[in-house]
Amino acid sequence: MNRIRPFVEDDIEQVSDLHWRVFDGASIPAPQKPASELRQSYTDYFERVFLRNPWRDDALPSLVHEGTDGRITGFLGVLPRRMLLDGMPVCVALSSQFIVDPNSRALGAGVGLLKAFLTGPQDLSLTDEANNASRKLWEGLGGSTALLYSVQWTRLLRPSRFVVSHFEGRGALSLLASASKPLCNLLDAALARKSPHRFRQTEPKVSGEELNADGLLACLSEFSGSRSLWPEYDEYSLKWLLETITRQTRRGALRKVAIHNSRWEVIGWYLYYLNPRGLSQVVQLVAKKNSIGEVLDHLFYDAWLNGSIAVSGRLEPPFMQAFSDRHCYFNCGQPWMLIHSHNPDILRAFHRGDALLSPLEGEMCMRFT
Repeated sequence: MNRIRPFVEDDIEQVSDLHWRVFDGASIPAPQKPASELRQSYTDYFERVFLRNPWRDDALPSLVHEGTDGRITGFLGVLPRRMLLDGMPVCVALSSQFIVDPNSRALGAGVGLLKAFLTGPQDLSLTDEANNASRKLWEGLGGSTALLYSVQWTRLLRPSRFVVSHFEGRGALSLLASASKPLCNLLDAALARKSPHRFRQTEPKVSGEELNADGLLACLSEFSGSRSLWPEYDEYSLKWLLETITRQTRRGALRKVAIHNSRWEVIGWYLYYLNPRGLSQVVQLVAKKNSIGEVLDHLFYDAWLNGSIAVSGRLEPPFMQAFSDRHCYFNCGQPWMLIHSHNPDILRAFHRGDALLSPLEGEMCMRFT
């Protein structure tokens, strides 16, 4: 019979093959298909993230769906995390890499895996990079969509270059995009003169300082009272997490900056992937309520100074007005943040935007690179 059971080390080879077939095999040319190096990368990834993470808990394992012939036809990765709700501990189960063999979807492998996950002992089930199909499945099983945390903002820094970037990698259009870059630079300079309040970046009045893991841990502790639902880290787990996301170099170099006022008090910080000549993506942005504008100004200036054409990130609901005042535009939709909990206080924290749940607390650290 079909069965769902915990993921173990001996499953890595089958799950790696399934991941390849579903996510990568159709889009990568045949000469680049799995070889010994790629096999080792898969092994290292599934072992490190799902079997050796700092929050490893036998009560919250990753799950596999096994067919009648013993072959693995589905996988749902689970990473336990810890949060605090008004100072009280909350057990979180973060899901990722939800993979089902296309030939097994009609047999209910996906529904069975998700149902087994949602009925676990955790206080909160969460996924934050879900597609429309997963959203429908979650909501059908009693979950909900955290709409405020499914909004993405984008701040254009070099608008002409940003528009042209959408044509890069598209055959003949890519050549045209490349040839037009000098003209785009002139247009962006003209726009900065014409609309300085919207497109010109000026040096901020506050100071930025490189933030290490110990400094970030201290900042998280100091600011923890600003939201009712807050992530909980210790030195080991935070360093593991930062090391994991730093490895994802395809997104750019990870910059970690603490912002100080004139009295050298920390008023906020940001972590983001700096992508020179491209779109930079924010991993975490935290600020005091009255200082968010200064923190955003420093972030945008830093990204602009280092060549980015735009900055994007997940909305922090308490700061929506500050993003709007700085001419960010918003998009709500796939990927979705999906939640499931029987605790009404946890659900209220999400639906009123009173939780700190940045990509650092989400699936970003669970991506295969």
